[in-house]
Amino acid sequence: MNPIIKAVDVQYCTLQCPDLDIQEQFLIHFGMHTVEKKEDILIMRGEGPKPFIEICKKGERKFLGAAFLAASMEDLEKISKTDPFSEIETLTTPGGGFISKGTDPDGINVEVVFGIDDRSDFKEINPFPNNEGTNSNRVNELKRYQKGQYPRILRFAHYGINVTDVAASLDWYNKYLGIIPSDKLWIGEPNNPETPLNGIFARLDKGKVPADHHSIFFLNAHMISQGKSGLNHVSFEMLSIDDVFSGHEILQKTKEEFDYELEWGVGRHYQGSQVFDYWRNPFKQTHEHQTDGDVLDNSVPHNDLDLTKGEGGGLPEDGPGASQWGPSINFATFGDERGL
Repeated sequence: MNPIIKAVDVQYCTLQCPDLDIQEQFLIHFGMHTVEKKEDILIMRGEGPKPFIEICKKGERKFLGAAFLAASMEDLEKISKTDPFSEIETLTTPGGGFISKGTDPDGINVEVVFGIDDRSDFKEINPFPNNEGTNSNRVNELKRYQKGQYPRILRFAHYGINVTDVAASLDWYNKYLGIIPSDKLWIGEPNNPETPLNGIFARLDKGKVPADHHSIFFLNAHMISQGKSGLNHVSFEMLSIDDVFSGHEILQKTKEEFDYELEWGVGRHYQGSQVFDYWRNPFKQTHEHQTDGDVLDNSVPHNDLDLTKGEGGGLPEDGPGASQWGPSINFATFGDERGL
């Protein structure tokens, strides 16, 4: 069955926090800039063209959802006529545009947007060329960064959610948004019907146009958050690997004063291949810096990986949470109910 629409990007995420001043300070250290701040809402952007990439509303800690970009106004109209989604509304956030609001099987909000204008003051920035191997791409140009500069965020890149039924979630997102799997993670033999499905990395179906290895990651809430669904993490693409490490340095320097917590990093993933660094804000909601990820078109089939055999990458003795380099995941805390 063909999906209702095929989303072409992710646009922004929306969180809820009890103190917007605290969240604003964390996101500034994380690399964002304040666009708008009122008593009940905080809107933040990166260095890229999007007018904002994270919204935070005042209230009890909660993940309110994320927005996908429709390919056209016609697609937005299509999705708005389905049962899970609302009639089209006009956005009042920076950049304007239009929105249809929905809810997934776990009650997590899913928004579909179209027509949001890029910010008028955007100026393109590019990373320094790299001299790697025998390739000399940077000649007579010194690679220099100001010590202590804030990391540069390009865009909202993906998010992970803990869900009560991983397979059902993929089916729902495929039906309405065209999301397809990249990697399915099994705790045992994938062909055994008794084997638990731990998670699915899933991407946009953009045909022959390459898409990020994952725009959404579904994880089994019964394994990591006592069956409670909600936020695992939100992730933001950085300009370069240097920005990942400069962000790590700033957050390490300020973590005791501002109650930040390093969750996992710095390292390089197997699934997606990104260089990553995960940090929790003072409300324990996890934000990730990432760069240099894989991109795939829709001709690449998904992988079924038995994590107990090291098929997720590395050796069996490394465990299923190993990195290509860097620390292994801490299963006792990653995605736990503290950050939902």
